[in-house]
Amino acid sequence: MSLGARRLTYLAVLVAIMPLSGWGGTYTAWRTIFGDDVGQSLAVFFDLQVETWSAVGLFAPIVDLVYGLHRTPQGWDFAPRRWMARAATYGALLALVIVCSAEGPLRDIFDVVLPGDVAASVAHYFRRALEGVLTAVGLMLFLDLVVLPGRRRQPASA
Repeated sequence: MSLGARRLTYLAVLVAIMPLSGWGGTYTAWRTIFGDDVGQSLAVFFDLQVETWSAVGLFAPIVDLVYGLHRTPQGWDFAPRRWMARAATYGALLALVIVCSAEGPLRDIFDVVLPGDVAASVAHYFRRALEGVLTAVGLMLFLDLVVLPGRRRQPASA
């Protein structure tokens, strides 16, 4: 399997986990396997992990594609994209912050193409994903302001 196919598979699984963790059938499966009380608790717990799924779904491509984290014989190293690519990523994340912050308007938009309860659920998922998006922005700021500048000042032999 190629690197691109592995990347796509990883992201597809993460994207599938979010709606599947809140699906009624998943709740039933948890209750069937672990019993009513424990199964319900586990189902609710994983349904509430939208922040985690969205953060991981953003971190992996950012660290991989934007910052080029890779293994070398000397250890882990970065091969970051040019500043413009990183600035475009910041812009996309900030646009996503605005989208995730607007639960009401987003619900109205989804209500046109989805049934009312589904539209409300999808809009709420976006709202809950806001924490993951803000965390991804924080990760990028840390890499750009702390890790990468310190790395550039080190001598090549270090």
